[in-house]
Formats: sequence, structure tokens, C-alpha cells
Amino acid sequence: MKKIALFRKYGESADFVARFDSVEEASDAVKEIINEDEDANVFDFYTEEQEYTDICERVKSYADACAVLGVGKMDEKAMKACSFRPDEIARRKLETITEALNEGWRPDWSNTDEPKYYPWFYIKPDAGKDAEVKPSGASAGLANASPHHAASNTNAYLGSRLCFHERRTAAYAGDTFRDLYAQILVEKF
Repeated sequence: MKKIALFRKYGESADFVARFDSVEEASDAVKEIINEDEDANVFDFYTEEQEYTDICERVKSYADACAVLGVGKMDEKAMKACSFRPDEIARRKLETITEALNEGWRPDWSNTDEPKYYPWFYIKPDAGKDAEVKPSGASAGLANASPHHAASNTNAYLGSRLCFHERRTAAYAGDTFRDLYAQILVEKF
């Protein structure tokens, strides 16, 4: 299927902005960006018609994500020899998968109006080594640190490197890569 890819130029380089079904939709997006960013003008943008296969069809595994990004796979054997734990290796794999699924999108943490999505899971309580992680609307995010009974108070609910630009992609990642998420969410004895 053909899609219209919108890019924003920065000097000699350009960043991918988004993909649209029509030039009109891309033009509307440019107008919206220009209204929000006083430094932007219409000449900063260009479009390309591209053949496109949905990213969820192209990324079914960690190896697929590496291929999409044009990077080599990690040497897990060497990492284990250097004392990397399974959860650390799984997190690195998920970071690669997330980058591939986001297709160049990076969260703008200074923009609180920009939606950012994460897979959510239900973790069966008291399951120990048999813990099962299922995608859900329940409250188990990618990280949660909440020291309320200390000298200071801080909260970190979600892993910023593992967020997605759309709900559908977050749900796909949570379902397809459930085993990797389980490795970072649940300590296996």
C-alpha cells in the first residue's frame, strides 16, 4: 500500500514526522505544526510517496526489529559471560523492538499534550516462579518506584524508552513480546 511520508528538514538532515493516507492529511499536519512551533515554516517540510507495509507486520521478533533498524543482534552469550542478567538482556531487546515499532518517533517529554502509550499487564499475585504476565488494563506498568516512607518522595511509574506513539502499537508489543516483558517485570526464581 502507498502512504505519504512527511519529513522535516534540519539543515542537511531531515527527521521523519509521520505517515499519512493522503497529501491533504500531511498538509493539515504541517499547518498544525506551524501553528504550534513559531520557528517552523512550510519550507521546512517535504513529503514522499512510499510503498509501506505496516510495521506490526514487519516486526514479529527481535531479529526483525534489528533488520528494520539495520543493526546487528546482541551477542547474548558474551553478555551473559559479562554477568548481564536475563532481565537486562530482555530490556535491551525491548528497547530495540520499541525503536523499530516507533519508526523514528521519539517522545517529546517537554510536550505534556503529546500522548505516549505503554503496554499494561495483569500479573497473577503470589505466583512466584510460575508468574504469568497477560496484557491488560490493570495497573502494572514497566517500572514503579515509590518510596513514601523515606526522607524524600519520588515516583517513577513507566520506562520512557519503552513508550509508543500510538495505543495500537503498544498493545501489539505487549501481546507479541509478552515473554520479554515478563522477564523485566517479574523476578523469576
